[in-house]
Amino acid sequence: MRLVGRTLDDVLRKLYPRLVRSRNRPQPSRGATREVLGVLLELVDPRARLSRSETRAVPYTGLGELLWYLSRDNQLAFIQHYLPRYADESDDGETVHGGYGPRLFNHRGINQIRNVTERLRGDGSTSRRAVVQIFDAEDMASPHSEVPCTTTLQFFVRSKRLHMLTTMRSNDAWIGLPHDIFCFTMLQEIVARSLGVGLGRYRHFAGSMHLYEDRVGSAEKYLGEGVQSTIAMPQMPVGTPWPAIT
Repeated sequence: MRLVGRTLDDVLRKLYPRLVRSRNRPQPSRGATREVLGVLLELVDPRARLSRSETRAVPYTGLGELLWYLSRDNQLAFIQHYLPRYADESDDGETVHGGYGPRLFNHRGINQIRNVTERLRGDGSTSRRAVVQIFDAEDMASPHSEVPCTTTLQFFVRSKRLHMLTTMRSNDAWIGLPHDIFCFTMLQEIVARSLGVGLGRYRHFAGSMHLYEDRVGSAEKYLGEGVQSTIAMPQMPVGTPWPAIT
């Protein structure tokens, strides 16, 4: 299934009805869901990454998650302030095994974001190797409270624009999806600015796209709000943003 929209709300308004109507209703360990397999979402304007709805417009939690990634750390105390539910995903009460920060910036000593940025400079601008690995074989080798839902991030420069494809093994459409799109499109724009290229489309593929039963009513309420504003976030300043981030 491929769903295309200019804004996050455009995409959600196409996705949620399909999940609400889905007859595929598995009951994994975290509770009953309504599921669609193999969903590709395409965001035409990645800067339109925030919902403008009354029920979905909660930007500070997504911003907190982005800052956690950029901190390059997986400490529970940082993210728990924004998203208390992460306490349930910690094995030791101090760190989150599946935290993305170390995986993005220090995966076995490798800064993967720097690697893909350098790969895409100059003659490598058409490369198909600019891939960041999030999920690791070691995540399946021993039990953890949570492992990453994201498997890979891939970047492409085409016609002087940076496109991005995220692949997910699993995606909670109510809580996880809006956060993922916000964080990853921000990362896409950071890399684009670092390369001095424009911002292309954002694509997001989930093996299991699902809505938990206790969120079906919330999704229906969101859909009842009708068409949302199409206001996008402003462009990031020209030039590499990394000095301001680090």
